Amino acid sequence: MQDFENSIIQTLAYFDLFDHPLTKEELFRYLWNPSKGLSYEDFLDKLSDLEYVQNKQGFLFLKGREKIITERQRRVKLIEEKMKVAVCGIKKLRWIPFVRSVFACNTVASAVAEGDSDIDVFIVIKKGRMWLSRMLVTLTLSLFKLRRTKNKIKNKICLSFYVTDDNLNIEDVSIDGSDIYLVYWLSQLVPLYDRDNLFESIQKANSWIKKFTPYAFQQYDLLHRWRVEDTKLSQTVKNIFERMWGGAYGNMIEKQAKGIQLSKMKRNFGSVQEKDDSRVIISDSMLKFHENDRRVEYRESWKIKCDSF
Repeated sequence: MQDFENSIIQTLAYFDLFDHPLTKEELFRYLWNPSKGLSYEDFLDKLSDLEYVQNKQGFLFLKGREKIITERQRRVKLIEEKMKVAVCGIKKLRWIPFVRSVFACNTVASAVAEGDSDIDVFIVIKKGRMWLSRMLVTLTLSLFKLRRTKNKIKNKICLSFYVTDDNLNIEDVSIDGSDIYLVYWLSQLVPLYDRDNLFESIQKANSWIKKFTPYAFQQYDLLHRWRVEDTKLSQTVKNIFERMWGGAYGNMIEKQAKGIQLSKMKRNFGSVQEKDDSRVIISDSMLKFHENDRRVEYRESWKIKCDSF
């Protein structure tokens, strides 16, 4: 029972950092380090016996934190608005050759975004065409004024994380092997455009998170609510350009696109790209631009909150 209570407190304490109470189904799904073989029925049976956990209006939260129910309810409309913007942007990106999948991630995917926040996406590109596709993605969203910039953030799409389809396991960017933020980041990805079902491949490639949250990759119908599908025209246009740029000519313009973008990145003198950490990663298989990476801060705050119980 003590192990069960520890698991519940650790899970609720993390989401409490973002003023986000959980439903029973969500709490079970996101359980941090639960006992092996814990069934949903056993989970429900034990919930009522916990001293530090309260249940109200269908939400579970740490004792004394009832006010965060209002915070979660307040954010519902905000998330709806941001997801509509995301879908609008993804409908533009489905035309771009070699873009295989686009996922909502971070605060929008976890439903803790604020009104003035941006919309983070995680993009999977075909191997060998990272730089060409990224350039086209950036130009397209800039043209339609949907891309986040330094001065325009609210409800703009943040293009800060790309991987190629042969590099779906992102465990290497975790911090010290116990990166709770990254674990939940992966478990909360929302597929927006995924014509080849890479969502399942991402889950398999990142099965390492099951060491911490064994139930996190359960499937939910709600994930398909915002799904953007190809039209016949967008699929045809995309296929034509992928055939045109799939060989030697494509290799040449990929090299040119890489040179242009690397040259621009080198002029960003305030960047942390030269630091030996995982905040910024620049390679042919991963582009990650998280200059303000707060994962260590969140993890330490989480540990302090857990210790208080």
